Amino acid sequence: MYRIIFRTCDKVHSLHNATRPFGLDKRSLIKLCFISLADALEGFEHSIHIIADDISEDLRDFFMQYPVTFTNGTFGNDASIAISLEQAFSYDDRDWVYLVEDDYLHSPQAFLWIDDFIKERERILLTKPKSPLKRLMLANRKGELHRHPLFIHTPDYPDRYWPRDRKRSFIFLSKYCHWRQIANTTFTFLAEAKTFKRYRKQLERGAVGAMDGPMSESIYGRNHFFGKALCVSPIPGVATHMHEAVMTPFVDWKSVAERAEKLQQTTDQTSRVS
Repeated sequence: MYRIIFRTCDKVHSLHNATRPFGLDKRSLIKLCFISLADALEGFEHSIHIIADDISEDLRDFFMQYPVTFTNGTFGNDASIAISLEQAFSYDDRDWVYLVEDDYLHSPQAFLWIDDFIKERERILLTKPKSPLKRLMLANRKGELHRHPLFIHTPDYPDRYWPRDRKRSFIFLSKYCHWRQIANTTFTFLAEAKTFKRYRKQLERGAVGAMDGPMSESIYGRNHFFGKALCVSPIPGVATHMHEAVMTPFVDWKSVAERAEKLQQTTDQTSRVS
């Protein structure tokens, strides 16, 4: 079961005044991002919970067209993250929980690729005894990678490849794409509910001041994994943060946005008829 926690606020255009792609205002962008996510989830058992932080009536009416549940209020960024975490902690240990911010656009195949990776994770991550990686893991008593808690970060940020930020990473191959080990994320990531509970203290500390950097450092392994989780992102990414400077490369996101816009038009027409 995929449990989606979609955190949204349409009062602020951009937290750092970054330019939005395709000339989108914040409310239109939220709608397209949500529709793209709902589209990617088609065929997979899931639920969607909206953390609605002082949203407009128009946006609330939009969400009401879909089978979602709500937590409504005026929270602010830190509190909305904390509330989303509390929601994540409430789910069954075996559920996969996706915390997602409202400005991430998803490709139609996002959950097809994610679901395959999760189901095949042991095969994909298993390492033979004589490999350099296995020797490194055993030398430091870090165990098997496929036995470590797993986080998935859906975009592939281009700044990870800049010369100053380039780091050694493990690369894995699944049926549909490559997956790259990473050591930092925003507050958009997917993990089992039991993993959220395991790292509860680190996640709650990270929510204060929305400090995703220290949160990432405390949870994700980089060169060692003793007590830490493996975090990966797909190549190419199956989502993009909708800021022009950091969009996931090698994906035609304009076409993805246009697909979501057509789906919205169909939903609006159906709603008017009914």
